Amino acid sequence: MQPNTARRQFACLVVALLITACSRDPKPGTPEAAAVGERYMRSMSDTLAHSKTFTFETSERIEVLPPSGEKRSLHFNRKVSVRRPNALFFELHKEGDAALEVHAFYDGRTVTLSEKPDSAWAHTAVPGTLDDMLDDVIRRFDLPVPIGDVVYSSPYDAFIGPSTRGGFVGRETIDDVPCVKLDYADDLVEVRLWLPASGPALPRRLEIVYKKAAAPLTTQVNFTNWKLDVPVTDATFAFRPPARRDPVEFPEFVTALVSRIVPLEPQAASPAAPETKTASKPAARKTVQ
Repeated sequence: MQPNTARRQFACLVVALLITACSRDPKPGTPEAAAVGERYMRSMSDTLAHSKTFTFETSERIEVLPPSGEKRSLHFNRKVSVRRPNALFFELHKEGDAALEVHAFYDGRTVTLSEKPDSAWAHTAVPGTLDDMLDDVIRRFDLPVPIGDVVYSSPYDAFIGPSTRGGFVGRETIDDVPCVKLDYADDLVEVRLWLPASGPALPRRLEIVYKKAAAPLTTQVNFTNWKLDVPVTDATFAFRPPARRDPVEFPEFVTALVSRIVPLEPQAASPAAPETKTASKPAARKTVQ
């Protein structure tokens, strides 16, 4: 057999295998697609739930269409450290003209937020687990936590509520990684999640469309640099107050911070409606971001 002929036959075999694999994908909206989505979601949830410590980074984009009709895109970078069951740290950087750098510390007793470069800071007492803390700050302060669903003790239960419907909808490649695309929705949000088609089931991309926002609002989170079960010291989650700088009131700090993260027009400044805050809903998806 000639080398060129062998190469052509091998290429045809690869294409045939790919076509066969794709043809086995279930049609979106069918029970089979829901079952495939369930399998990937459970795998993702188990992978994260069984990791006592993990770190990751994100690049994030918020797109909002205020009543004026001028679409806005805001860009962020975030670094996150998690230690179950009761420690979280992240630093958030906003890109663009109105630059922003915020650090958040949770040590099992308090949540502290600090902003650079002016060293303003605020803290509040919170419950003693990650799940209860996230529910608490979202309920009391409408504090945006777009990465919250992957931090919960059961990410599956954070994403999938009693009224959530959806499943597998297709395949896409994210940063050269072949992924399955899952799509879920309930009365409050539509959630799109991209997970690797093979290997560790760690999220590559998350999109959230907020149906109850006062203005059309979408958040995209791209995940990179996942590290599971890595050493994370107590110092990571410990905040040291700046010298000669007293804290400000936590609600005031959060209100000012959220207005800078998602600068909606005055008539659209409060997209989270009171009736959305029910205990049966996934908590981390109820807020602005």
